[in-house]
Amino acid sequence: MTKLLRDVIGRVNEWPEDRQDEAASVLLDLEAQQESRYRLTPEQVEEVARIQGQVRDGTAAFATDAQMAAFWKKCGL
Repeated sequence: MTKLLRDVIGRVNEWPEDRQDEAASVLLDLEAQQESRYRLTPEQVEEVARIQGQVRDGTAAFATDAQMAAFWKKCGL
């Protein structure tokens, strides 16, 4: 166990039980991701990074509410 994790776990022991359960849930999610058989290819990782950059700098194009409503209607939802 790393020193950082050991230190945090020591502090978590003092948290209220509901917050401890939330912390455990996060760790369980991380564990499930580690065990997942799905992995992004290097190209997919690059694409995600590119899109995140566009979101950060405001150049990403998002569908409008009207466009999404039309899409869901087309899907029968």
